Amino acid sequence: MNEVLWTDVAPRDGLQNIAETISTEAKIRLVRGLLDAGVPRVEATSFVSPSWVPQLGDAPAVLAGLQPELGRLRLLIPNLRGLELALAHGMRNVLVTIAATDSFNRRNVNRSVDESLDEISHIVELAGERACSVDVAVSVSFGCPFEGVVAPARVVELCEDLAARGVKEVGIADTIGVATPADVSAMCALVAASLPIDQLSLHVHDTRGLGVANVIAAFAAGIRRFDGSVGGVGGCPFAPRSTGNVCTEDALQALHALGAHTGIDLQAMCAVAEALASDLRRDLPGKLYRAGIWSRLPQETPAETSVG
Repeated sequence: MNEVLWTDVAPRDGLQNIAETISTEAKIRLVRGLLDAGVPRVEATSFVSPSWVPQLGDAPAVLAGLQPELGRLRLLIPNLRGLELALAHGMRNVLVTIAATDSFNRRNVNRSVDESLDEISHIVELAGERACSVDVAVSVSFGCPFEGVVAPARVVELCEDLAARGVKEVGIADTIGVATPADVSAMCALVAASLPIDQLSLHVHDTRGLGVANVIAAFAAGIRRFDGSVGGVGGCPFAPRSTGNVCTEDALQALHALGAHTGIDLQAMCAVAEALASDLRRDLPGKLYRAGIWSRLPQETPAETSVG
């Protein structure tokens, strides 16, 4: 089965680390562009505290402008209060993050991993009563900026625990971009030995240039759910030197070449990246939107000119 569920996280994970204020209208335009390009799910925003992530302080206004599209959106929530706000706005899919290490978890959500697990149980219970599915991403699964290398057994243990608590999708996240394809292959095999592989997803960053290679490694290992960011924008404000997410259109180009079916129009995605670059007034890290899609057809040769 080569059907891939791709989630574009640019409107949330991609924009959260940008200091300059981005208008609500530009964010709504970004989400709609992604949906129109065929992205099956878009992570639209987050109900995190504006004092922690000012860029996402307009989450209610963003969602208000996207009411017809709520069924294809996911929202990041930091806690039970975030879930209550998400439900009040009609959300039916939320994401919670939990770190593989206590140090990163405290920096990110100000609580221990065990405390986060307890709260996730309450979140799953309340969300279930309102027909809202809960996904969880396990941050720093391959390495932590404060504790170093993370033991794969720790990640497997957390994934098993989360699945037992009723989480729908369990994401393995390379938050600081230290994983290699070999690491990804090994981790996917270990986690898939304990959980159904169609319950797993991969979220990688291109910090060290291996984002697309890591997506390919996970696809070869059977993973069919991925996160990425149009244009490759992004970065975690709580992880030092954590640069952008893997570029959606760059990774999709590789997956399509391998026979994956995503339902996403690459040309339209490049147009979204171009529009985002214009809104941000900067070039984005992605490559395909700048180089163009290779058609494999002979190009017209410009007429030779003679100098006489």
